[in-house]
Amino acid sequence: MWKKLFVFILAASCGIASIAAQPETPDRKGKFYLVPEVWLSFGTRSYVEVAPLVAYHITHRLSAGLGPHYIYQSQKETPFLPYAYRTHLFGAKGFARFSMITDAERFLPVNLFSELFLHAEYEAISLEKAYFYAPDYPAEGRFIYQGFLVGGGLAQRVGPMNSISFMILWDLNESDRSPYSNPILRFAFNLYL
Repeated sequence: MWKKLFVFILAASCGIASIAAQPETPDRKGKFYLVPEVWLSFGTRSYVEVAPLVAYHITHRLSAGLGPHYIYQSQKETPFLPYAYRTHLFGAKGFARFSMITDAERFLPVNLFSELFLHAEYEAISLEKAYFYAPDYPAEGRFIYQGFLVGGGLAQRVGPMNSISFMILWDLNESDRSPYSNPILRFAFNLYL
């Protein structure tokens, strides 16, 4: 599966290289931006995720960022879910993003998106052994899960530089210890300073 994903990303980047080489405006090199990732879901299973990231454009197309990451998960007991739990996950993450297309509005007949990008992310997050590592360790204490997420996304510009993005990511370390299940869908705002 990972070979197919790699071949797809390679083919996509080669196929649009001539389009991506065209000059764009405005230049983002040297600019900082915020990515306040927030996800809320409440009900029998509740999920709250907050990850305020600060990023910097190394070049017009390449950016990198980092910040803290917090997740709250809980589940109520029901006839179909025979156990209840509540846990807090916390840590830090960093990412690198390469924009293959930065001004899609110039050549698409319909304004579907502004930017197409590849995204890679590393995170170290503290998980409770009782919920994520129970078979191999005692039920008390925590351990650090190291996640490597890769994928891509689309961003739609809102104003001259700010945008809303949608990403599809895969956790390359997916296992019963991972707090995620593949694929991972994310929505975020990119707010330039």
